[in-house]
Amino acid sequence: MDQRQKDYTEYYHTRMKRYEGNPMYKNSYETEKALYELMRDATSKEEYQKKFFGEKLNIKNAIALVKDREAARLKHYTEINEPIRARGSQEILDVVDSFESEAEITTEIPKLQQKNSVSVSVDGFADYFFDDFPVLESLEVARRAEVPDRWKSEQESYIKDTIAKGIKDWQEQVIPNARQWDPAWSFDYSLLEEDRHRRKIPVPDSVVKRRLEEHKEYRGIS
Repeated sequence: MDQRQKDYTEYYHTRMKRYEGNPMYKNSYETEKALYELMRDATSKEEYQKKFFGEKLNIKNAIALVKDREAARLKHYTEINEPIRARGSQEILDVVDSFESEAEITTEIPKLQQKNSVSVSVDGFADYFFDDFPVLESLEVARRAEVPDRWKSEQESYIKDTIAKGIKDWQEQVIPNARQWDPAWSFDYSLLEEDRHRRKIPVPDSVVKRRLEEHKEYRGIS
């Protein structure tokens, strides 16, 4: 064994030990172990190069790391009821074993991640509902306020103008921006019942129900 092979052996041994005993990286450990044992046992440069490239051990190693990471993400997202993020990991796991080159891995994985990122962003537009709570609360205060007759017209104008601005912003800013991501997008109130969105709205269901109707009025959503 020449010095180069000794260095490679130490290098892959270190990499193997990094994953040893870690249940999250079982696939990575096995492929790192295969690389280490190849360098340890090969009797010549020609032997380890032939097996390294012939059996695509480097590709298998890269795929193993992707599988371990995405499997961990899938498990986590499933446990916390994040189905859209979980779907992104599942889509990667569904195809990663078919990749045959580093180029495929480094180009196709980011494409899938970007696709899922868009889905997550579009789903996140449900946050507009809770983000509008301060305005809805201000409108509620204005409507309930008992004011002298001389101020009632000003009070009514505030309510009317606030709603008009909300509708205008929705039509001219929110919808066009959302449809850059999804041309068919429209606000889906049913999403608010799903865990990933409901847990971000720290008010009772009765308040959500009341605010929902107020929000439709404020944003001009039928």
